[in-house]
Amino acid sequence: PAIGRLLPGRSGSDPDDRLGRGELFESVLAALTVLSRSRPVLLVVEDAHWADPSSRDLVGFLLARLRDGAVGVAVTYRSDDLHRRHPLRPALAQWARIPVVARVAVQPLPPQDVRSLVDAVSTHPLDDYDIATIVTRAEGNAFFAEELVAAAEQCAESDHLPEDLADLLLVRLDRLGDDARSVVRATAVAGRQVSHDLLADVAGLPADRLEAALREALDAHVLEVSSSGRGYLFRHALLAEAVYDDLLPGERTRLHARYARVLAEQTDASAAELARHARASHDLETAFRASIRAAEEALSLAAPQQALQHAETALSLAPLDDLALRAELVVLMAEAADAAGHARRGERVARAALADLPDSASPRIRARLLYAQVRCAVAGEIDHATLAATSDALRLTAGTTDPFRADLLALHARVALIMGREVDSERAVDEALELAERTGRSQAATEVQTTRAILERRKGRPEEAAALLSEVIERARSSGDRPAELRSRFGLGSLFEEQGDLEAAEREFLVTAERAAQLGRPWEAFGLSSRVQGAMLQHARNDWTGALRTLDAAGERPPPLPQALLAAGKLVVRAGRADLGVLDVLARLKPMWSADGRVALYSGRAALQIYEHTGNWRAALDLLDELVQVLGSLWLDPWFLARIEFSTLALGALGKAAAGLPTDKRAELAAPGSRLLEDGRRSSVEGLPRGRALGVEGQAWLARLEAEGLRLRWLIGADPPAADDLVGAWQRAAGAYDYGNAVQAMRSRARLAAILRTVGRAADAAAVAEEVRATAAGLGARPVLDELAPAVQTARASRREPTTGLSALTDRERDVLRLVQAGHSNRQIAGKLYISEKTVSVHVSNILAKLGVRSRTEAAALARADAE
Repeated sequence: PAIGRLLPGRSGSDPDDRLGRGELFESVLAALTVLSRSRPVLLVVEDAHWADPSSRDLVGFLLARLRDGAVGVAVTYRSDDLHRRHPLRPALAQWARIPVVARVAVQPLPPQDVRSLVDAVSTHPLDDYDIATIVTRAEGNAFFAEELVAAAEQCAESDHLPEDLADLLLVRLDRLGDDARSVVRATAVAGRQVSHDLLADVAGLPADRLEAALREALDAHVLEVSSSGRGYLFRHALLAEAVYDDLLPGERTRLHARYARVLAEQTDASAAELARHARASHDLETAFRASIRAAEEALSLAAPQQALQHAETALSLAPLDDLALRAELVVLMAEAADAAGHARRGERVARAALADLPDSASPRIRARLLYAQVRCAVAGEIDHATLAATSDALRLTAGTTDPFRADLLALHARVALIMGREVDSERAVDEALELAERTGRSQAATEVQTTRAILERRKGRPEEAAALLSEVIERARSSGDRPAELRSRFGLGSLFEEQGDLEAAEREFLVTAERAAQLGRPWEAFGLSSRVQGAMLQHARNDWTGALRTLDAAGERPPPLPQALLAAGKLVVRAGRADLGVLDVLARLKPMWSADGRVALYSGRAALQIYEHTGNWRAALDLLDELVQVLGSLWLDPWFLARIEFSTLALGALGKAAAGLPTDKRAELAAPGSRLLEDGRRSSVEGLPRGRALGVEGQAWLARLEAEGLRLRWLIGADPPAADDLVGAWQRAAGAYDYGNAVQAMRSRARLAAILRTVGRAADAAAVAEEVRATAAGLGARPVLDELAPAVQTARASRREPTTGLSALTDRERDVLRLVQAGHSNRQIAGKLYISEKTVSVHVSNILAKLGVRSRTEAAALARADAE
């Protein structure tokens, strides 16, 4: 009854009709108890930090008395809103002492749960970087995550703090006194965190007032003590953003100037912090000097992205008339850009600086800029102009003992090696080593030792090369020479791969990629290359899930070119599963082909596999022509070795098309098939440097090329090979991949099974099919499973059907026998059944064997007798 009197329209106007406190509390308890007799009851009291005293007392009353029955009470409150004198604090202390009460501190959501929340509440897909940014900024707060998602969907600038959320966050400051608000604002200008001593110097308050203000901000849960115990940070990063954005422009500038002044007087202050505050307070001279120091510090601390930003800032502030200083800054920026994966940007800046350089500039300045340009260029595709640039730089420094010349010689040796000029490279290596030892240029010495190891490899001395690379790796690691360490590690992985030891190569590449990430250089050329090459080897060794995981850069925000390369690598795995979406991604990646040939290599390989699976031979030939044009230009040779693989895949597409064409339409495939076969063969010879032999991978693809050529001739009936020759070619092709390329061995054996079935060796076909079917099924390799299906069906049928007599004939053999009975020749049967004449001959041989007869006439008579 007491509760009923509280309902709308039920309370009377009689002044004596008042509820007694005890009566109301007992009535609520009784109502809950009655309800719980028929079903469990949960009473939820939300936002208890806003509850009035009577509501808090009612909750305490219920918690103390609800000991029996199926009644539960959940009371929620925001601990951030409980300052030291908040009235809920004593109530919580009392409730916690009640035996049946359990207190649960709800922790921030883990990142993966915030990501799931973002996926659930977003109305359209967000890119990986936006999602990662939201997850990071929300810091486990579900409400903040939802607000940031809404902002990202409404505003192109996903880093923008939503105005409504900012207003909500700033409400917390309204409870603070003037001193506390002043301290919080000073902290916001410092960033997320600030030391006590630095804040004290900037805030300018007496010690007692500062401590009182900090205590107030801590009690209000605006700030909290840092984990080190020496400073303070905002309870939430978004609150720091809101407070900073709320500052007036003049107020913000004055606070930054105070920070810059204090930091400038400290010998151990962070150069990056000083540069930031000086720039924000318009002290450009201080910002310039600090930015240079910050860039150098960031490079030494494995933060190349930050180093690049500081170097660019310094370059923008540098005096225009100090050419030597600007050249050094360009070199610094190039080093940072290369390490951060933005080598193309560094190359553009160096080229622009060279173009603007007056004729009066000293030779050394020009040589320094050429060095910066080439250092970035070698991270991508180079040409003869790159070699000419290092040659010009050496000419400009000829006759000097400048230690920088050792760096130039090391770079020139590397470029000459890439361009296939081994003699020039070796000459530069020797000179660089001599000069580096004389001038103490240890990094140049380490760099040329890596080049020397690669030269040893090209001379056919892999053991010497491996030993030298291992030595360079240890030397570079101990001396902190990060670029040399990564290049040498990549070289060792490449050596293992070239020798056919794919397991060791995969391990070395993945270790190198992990090491690059540890060094803050995940997008540097050799760190990125190791990651992608390691994934390709995972794919080759049938670890497709691992390959996709290695290539997944969710939340990392790679630069555009590394992002394209990772995407191209994923296509290879997707193509193996017959994912036709590969072709859509291919179209988006084509603009990046000329920037890095590997983007074309991997995406082209994937698309050719799709065309092979679908039999779209015209598209395959068109794509192959595009790839040859782009890669032939980039690699300065139209007969590059990868063309063997491309020609083989295109031949496979012709074969798939031939199998589905009428006999009279197959002849048109002969000419393109012959051209592909000849192109692949020519690439296997002309794609090699003089004096070098084809490696195990090249030999395997060449064997597969020859087998595909024979298969096409068989299918189109143009000078078809003998059945044993065809089978032998595919057996050799499958065996050639047994050095470790499991995926190509699987694909070759699947085709071998199909060939065996076609030539009438059903039992052998079934055995080969069973050998690879389980692996293909586990990988989801749909093209392989489709090719295996007939042989697998034959195997299953052979286990339950007779092997002799009319009942042993397959459906296709019955069709052939019916036409034989009608008096048709093999050529006529081939035309009617849309198969090759050679295939008809095989079917006829199988029919005679199963029926136990010696001629077509006997077979026809036996069939006629059975029908009668």
